[in-house]
Amino acid sequence: MAPSLRRVLTAPATIATFLLLVVPLALGWFRTSLLSPLALPGYLIYMVGSAIGNLVAPRFELWVYWIPFLAGSYGIAVTIGYAVELLVDRPESL
Repeated sequence: MAPSLRRVLTAPATIATFLLLVVPLALGWFRTSLLSPLALPGYLIYMVGSAIGNLVAPRFELWVYWIPFLAGSYGIAVTIGYAVELLVDRPESL
């Protein structure tokens, strides 16, 4: 049985994935000395979103791309959270 939407949106795996994508990049954005290799997955998502956004609307400043970055990161986190919830709810067939 598939997990409920509310359960997937607030699952610990969803929240942990979102924080893992956003927090290291946000720390590095505020102060570059705090940038760590953990920011690489979030940075790649931000870079792809910025490149697409720059093609669509080249006059925006880079801070504007944080909105789609946060939405994209949450979408990826929900996908991972859904997969984890499916694995947790899987009935044992043994």
